[in-house]
Amino acid sequence: PSNGMAGAEIIYGVQKAVKEYKKSGKVKIMTDTKVTSLLTDEMTGAVLGVEYETLSKGSSEKGQLKSPNTVLATGGFAADRSEGSYLSQYRPELMNMPATAGAFSTGDGVALATALGANTVNMDKIQIHPTGWVDPSDPSNPSKILAAELMRGVGGILVNDQGKRFCNELGTRAYVTDKMLAHDPYYAEHRVWNKDSEIPTFSLVLSSSAAQDGKKHVDLYTHKGLLQKFEGLAALAEWMGQDVDILRSTFVQYQSDAKHGTDEWGKSLFRGVAAEDLDNEVFYGGTIVPVLHYCMGGVTIDTEGNVLKADGHGIPGLHAAGEVAGGVHGNNRLAGNSLLECTVYGTIVGKKIPIKERIQMKEREDKLEPTEKKLRDVPLEELMQHNTEEDCWVAIHGKVYDLTEFAEEHPAGAKSIHDLAGMDGTAAFSAVHNENMMDDFDEEVIGYLVVTEEEDTEDSNHQVTMEELEQHNTSEDCWVAIHGNVYDMTEFAKEHPGGPEHITEVAGTDGTEAFDRVHKKKNLGRLTEVEIGALI
Repeated sequence: PSNGMAGAEIIYGVQKAVKEYKKSGKVKIMTDTKVTSLLTDEMTGAVLGVEYETLSKGSSEKGQLKSPNTVLATGGFAADRSEGSYLSQYRPELMNMPATAGAFSTGDGVALATALGANTVNMDKIQIHPTGWVDPSDPSNPSKILAAELMRGVGGILVNDQGKRFCNELGTRAYVTDKMLAHDPYYAEHRVWNKDSEIPTFSLVLSSSAAQDGKKHVDLYTHKGLLQKFEGLAALAEWMGQDVDILRSTFVQYQSDAKHGTDEWGKSLFRGVAAEDLDNEVFYGGTIVPVLHYCMGGVTIDTEGNVLKADGHGIPGLHAAGEVAGGVHGNNRLAGNSLLECTVYGTIVGKKIPIKERIQMKEREDKLEPTEKKLRDVPLEELMQHNTEEDCWVAIHGKVYDLTEFAEEHPAGAKSIHDLAGMDGTAAFSAVHNENMMDDFDEEVIGYLVVTEEEDTEDSNHQVTMEELEQHNTSEDCWVAIHGNVYDMTEFAKEHPGGPEHITEVAGTDGTEAFDRVHKKKNLGRLTEVEIGALI
């Protein structure tokens, strides 16, 4: 896709297809529902469906769903750090390592299958990705956002706490991770991680040219507060807590290596090298940490996605696709092959399972009359009132959507949507997605965003760059970014109940973290009159 976010486009494409089936009545999606066991034929051992229970607040219901075919697509187990988990059984030394896997990644599908005698393979093979972002607002959170390989591909370099490079940044995930963990003395000697050791963190640094090359990703990570922009080497060194002369030596050596075409670690491709004038170069930096990223192990399947027992025979009626299945990637997975596995085996399994035509469903489709949803005008003032997690409206490309329910389904997590509640989120959305992705949100759309004449000033749709924001950095000219929007706080600071200094000290910067320590997001509604535009 043109925006470079292949994963998001694939997932939304799949979701769109599923929702079409849902609208037709051919698919029923049951959320907040947990499968507790697989139903089997006592004579043949064939899987006949599932038993489930609902997990909705205030109520619980148990039931059965019967079908001649059941497909496991439950993901891996890297997020489950409980006692007795697969992680504790097979790789206990990794129990304290953060992970990119979502809360769903608890090995439920493996447990369901092995209860029927399914075989497992490569359960100890867990990929550690070298670069997971450390969120400065929540550094101890065990769940991390992945810093994509593209960040190093466009020229990002890795720097340790001594201000030095230590590897070929374009090496394999296993190689780069090994170089990172080797900063721990015990690992360096034994090549086994000590679970009592502190996981080392590093700096991922991009030059201005590298950042431009990976602009879509840089904009996304900067918007999330995971990347920061620094004017000149001194500012970068201060953020890193490094001696500027040591850091200068590192960059000068890298520039020299690039000119000669190789470095001491065998790197031979040099993109996005910093400009010669390091003091006037613009850098982007963020803190990264090794993270559990993918489980190569899982239930054993054949080339058709049938789940197998230890003797090699299949369990009739039981299939698996995606990370729940093991043995597809061997000891370690190549970058980019995760969604490939899901789509390939999902397609194989989906095509081989016969779908029984349901006469009553066909009759229902014949009776359905297309109805066009009438959209109404939504004033900006009304949009701003729906600014909580429980009531989350967001404007995107001129339309207002109720994303309250969808937020929990968002592949990148609910937070990035909740951050935009009650606001125009077009700039944040466009940094990641193509506009046509919203075509599938017919059920969520409420109407058209209407801006009054007073609101429709030249600046109402103004997009503010970080460079522009940073120029308004005094008490007499005080702009502050909060949750993706920029506000002129010059006059408001004088009336601030907590005193003007709490505002002026973040003048010309992103003050979201400071704001969140004291206020709730809904308080931003008081700043409508001084809003300038979206930070890009």
